[in-house]
Amino acid sequence: MLNLHVLRLFYTVATTGSVTRASQKLNISQPAISAQIHKFEKEHSILLFEIQGRQLVLTPLGEQLIQPLQKLFALEEQVQLRIEDHHSHPKGKLRIVGNYLATSILIPSWAALFKKKYAEVEVQISTANSREALEKLMNFEADVAIYGLGDMPLPIAQGLHWTELYDDEFWFVVSPEHKYANKVITLVDMLGEPFIMREAGSVARERLIELCREQQLTPPAIELQFNGMSGAIHAVRAGYGASFISSLVAKPYVARGELAKVNVTGVKLKNTIVMCTRQQEHVEPLVEKFSAIAVIH
Repeated sequence: MLNLHVLRLFYTVATTGSVTRASQKLNISQPAISAQIHKFEKEHSILLFEIQGRQLVLTPLGEQLIQPLQKLFALEEQVQLRIEDHHSHPKGKLRIVGNYLATSILIPSWAALFKKKYAEVEVQISTANSREALEKLMNFEADVAIYGLGDMPLPIAQGLHWTELYDDEFWFVVSPEHKYANKVITLVDMLGEPFIMREAGSVARERLIELCREQQLTPPAIELQFNGMSGAIHAVRAGYGASFISSLVAKPYVARGELAKVNVTGVKLKNTIVMCTRQQEHVEPLVEKFSAIAVIH
C-alpha cells in the first residue's frame, strides 16, 4: 500500500520548490522529510528528485505524479469538508453551480421547490462561467452543474452524466434607440459595432469568436468586459454598443422594450442548456431529487 503521508511530503516539496519551504509549510524538520522521501524511493526502486547544480529537480516520473496527486489531495480535502458538512448540516448539503443564465433564471425556482420538500437540507448556489462550472463539478467542488453547452463537447466522455434541459439560442441585442434595433443586417455590419461581453471563458463569447472563425471574419472589438451578464446588459440598455447573449436572458428585456434584437442574416446559433452530475453507480439521493425537479419543471 502506498504511503500517502510520504506522497504528501513529496508533493509539498515539488510544489513549493524546496525541502526548506516544505519544512516550513508542514512544520516537519528538513532531515525527516528528506529521509522519508529517500526511504520511499528505495522501497519502490524509483527516483523522484535529482540534483542539478544546487537545485532539486523533478525526474520525469516525479513530474508525472504531480497531477494525479493534486487530484488525490483535492479529493481528500473534499472528504474532510463532507465530514464537516455532516456535522454542520446533518440533513445534508447540496452544492449547485451554474452559469449566469442558470443561476439568474432557472435555478432559483428549482431550488425553491426543492427547499419546500426538503427544508432542512442546506442548498448552496454559486455562479461561474460554463467552463468553470464544469471544472467545479469534476473537481468535486459542486454536486450539480447547470450551464450552456455552446460549442463545448458533451461531458459524458469525461465521467459525467448529462441531461438536456433546454434548446436556447444566442441573440445579438442593442438598445431600442440603436440604429440596428429590430433591423435585418449582415454579420459583417454587426461585427463592426463595439461589443460588450462577459469575461473570456463564457460560452456566448467563445461561440461568437467561433462564429467569426467559421465565417473567416475578424472578431468584434470587446470595448467593455464584465464578470457577469448584468453589467453587460445595463451598459447595452444605456445605449452603448451591442452584445451577444442567451435568448432566455434577453427575452424579458426585449418584451419590456429595454433591449432590441438585431436579426443577422444567416446566423442562428443554438445554446443547449444541460445539467451535469458525476457519473457513478449510485446517484446521491439529494442530487437525484433535485435533478428530478429540474427535469420536470
